[in-house]
Amino acid sequence: MASTGTIFFVWGAAVFFAQLSPAADTAGQIRLSVTALDSGGQPVDGLKSDDFQIADQGKPQKIIFFRAKQSATEAIPNDYSNRASMPHTKVIVFDLLNEPLSDRLNVWHSLGKSLQQLQSGGSLYFYLLTLEGTLSPIHEIGGTAGDDKTWTQTIEKTLDKAMKAANHNRPAVMDDQEMVVKKTYVALETLANKLAPFPGRRDIVWITNGMPNVWNPKTPCNGDWVDCALYVPHLSFTLERDNVAVDPVSYSSNPTPDMTRDLEQLSGLTGGWTYVGEEMGAVLKEVDRDAASSYALAYDMPLDSWDSKFHKIRVTSENKAIKLRTQQRYYAYPDKRTEDVRRHTALAAAYQSPFDYPEIGLRAAAVADGNTLHLQIRVNPADLSMHEDGANVVDDLTVLLEDIGASGPMGEPAMSGASVNLTHEQKDAAMKDGIAIAQDHPVTAAVQKVRVIVLDQGSDVTGSLTIPVKR
Repeated sequence: MASTGTIFFVWGAAVFFAQLSPAADTAGQIRLSVTALDSGGQPVDGLKSDDFQIADQGKPQKIIFFRAKQSATEAIPNDYSNRASMPHTKVIVFDLLNEPLSDRLNVWHSLGKSLQQLQSGGSLYFYLLTLEGTLSPIHEIGGTAGDDKTWTQTIEKTLDKAMKAANHNRPAVMDDQEMVVKKTYVALETLANKLAPFPGRRDIVWITNGMPNVWNPKTPCNGDWVDCALYVPHLSFTLERDNVAVDPVSYSSNPTPDMTRDLEQLSGLTGGWTYVGEEMGAVLKEVDRDAASSYALAYDMPLDSWDSKFHKIRVTSENKAIKLRTQQRYYAYPDKRTEDVRRHTALAAAYQSPFDYPEIGLRAAAVADGNTLHLQIRVNPADLSMHEDGANVVDDLTVLLEDIGASGPMGEPAMSGASVNLTHEQKDAAMKDGIAIAQDHPVTAAVQKVRVIVLDQGSDVTGSLTIPVKR
């Protein structure tokens, strides 16, 4: 495979970090997932960066990264791709703790019928939030039956059994509003942590009748509960860190404007959407649609803007016929880690995950020749935070190779740095064929697979691909 553009390698972890450790950070990146819909509720394709405008706390921001929707790649003989399919993981949590008894019974039966009609239960999980404030798994994330796509076929019987055990009088301790808030937020954070290792978009579909909160008595309040309630910054930070959106769903028999507004504020805090009265199958289909058709945007915020306060984001389009769905707030918690620590953390997450990450598109072919594996890797430039440098566009990557044997990872990973320097013509060609990286990697007879991990140093985003070693 011919190399597209210029790529310089720096071998060895010690040399790599000695070169790249900066004196100080200058900015933090805000990345958004934006769904554009027409007047009929259908996704709008073909939009460009110039079609969007972003304001943070009312101040216009420059879009430094833009990518149209990710899509699965066509299979090529002898090539492997981390985008053979686009993963999207969802967990439903039926919140008995914040659902009145009168609505609970109706939701119980309608939910079972809706889920049993799904064609597949793949990448979908289900929990109850009990009246004690604990999570009770119906179809558990990471459970022994986690890969079972047929579990929804018997969900009515399974849910009936679980609900009969869980549907009793509310414990007296749960009459305390702050306890309800703590238990609810911990449940959402626990599910987010469980979803974090999964690749692609992750959603919590939260069936509830309201957003519980308790005011912070030490903070003067001139805003709404997002700004003034206890524990919300921690909840927001956890969901942001785990890159999990929350989609509240209410089946209240008596919905109020205040309840709907509170749920909309939560979805806006996480990049999800609020649904009122919609059948669960339709909700899941819409959440899948948003995941499959979203645009990725990013902008930089200087370090002094990370002030441990909530910031409001406004994303607009000059085309008023387009409706946008995206995150509307974030908690500006300053990340005081150095760049090398952030990169180590991102690489470790990809290294330890049982899944391949498609956030950076990778294709690769591998040919084993004795104890040497000849790797031909292609990186999708649309997923990189490349920037202008004179007449060219440049970026720095980290490439990590992990050996995998019958019992899992073997030995220490091999790490190298790759500097990409492309003319605009070369970048245009690479948009079709990928940025080519050739590496020879030593392997022993015990190595069955090799995982390729690529980290974009401009964004700390990783992509990974596992390749079988064929001899």
